[in-house]
Amino acid sequence: MRNLKRQMLIQSMAAAAALLAFAGCETNSHDQRSEGRAMDDKAISENVREELKREPVYKFDSVDAKTFGGVVQLSGFVDTEGQKRRAAEIAQQVEGVHQVVNGIALKPQPMTPTSSTNEGQPRIYSE
Repeated sequence: MRNLKRQMLIQSMAAAAALLAFAGCETNSHDQRSEGRAMDDKAISENVREELKREPVYKFDSVDAKTFGGVVQLSGFVDTEGQKRRAAEIAQQVEGVHQVVNGIALKPQPMTPTSSTNEGQPRIYSE
C-alpha cells in the first residue's frame, strides 16, 4: 500500500512538471494550452477512449480519459488490478501520449453480513 501511494505521488509530481513545461506556450482564455495543443489533447483523449473500448476482453466502459499537454489521466472503475494495468498499457500505446496518470479505482466489494442478527439493519460498507 505504501509503495502504491509513493508511486501515485511520483506520477502526480511528474504530471505537474509536464504541465508546467507547457506554461510558456501561447494561451487561450480558459487554460494555458495553445489552440493546437488543445486540439491535439482532445484527439488523444478520443483515441485513448476508442482503444479502451476496442480491448477484446474488458471493453473498459467505465473508464474515461482526459489529456492535458500529452499527459493522459485515466479515471473510472474496474474490477481488478490487472484491468487497471491493462488500461494504462493501452493508453500509453496511443500516439501522442507522453505519460499516463492512472487514477482508475477498483470497484468496492460489498461486505456480506456475518450473522443473521443484523437482519433488517442497514448494511455498512467500508474500505
